[in-house]
Amino acid sequence: MTVRVDLPLLLASARVVVGVVLIAAPTVVLPRDDAANGTNALLMRTIGIRDLVLGSGAVVARTAGSRDDFRRWAAAGLASDTGDLLAGIGGAHLVGRAGAIKAVAVVAPWVGVGAAGLWQKRRGVSPDR
Repeated sequence: MTVRVDLPLLLASARVVVGVVLIAAPTVVLPRDDAANGTNALLMRTIGIRDLVLGSGAVVARTAGSRDDFRRWAAAGLASDTGDLLAGIGGAHLVGRAGAIKAVAVVAPWVGVGAAGLWQKRRGVSPDR
């Protein structure tokens, strides 16, 4: 028996969890010195809202919608993560090399899993509804 993992659905579900955590406790992911800054907390909440919306949309489309709706939501999540990755690379002059490496390291796995999942869907590898 072969078990196939639905990578885009797994990623969408994880995005929902991350979104809830960032909305409920935005400072949990910030370094101690930055956690006291209200602006940083607000930015983390906005990222949480974005992730909750993108993840929820994808989960609902996967469980109740059409395959094409799900692909659009998954592609939107991948586009968002890719934009974050590029911003991290391009922002090295603002946050220094170490800060840019951290920013890229956080989002690179999401981009990789999102791209792999969409590639699986395109090839018909992962289970379809």
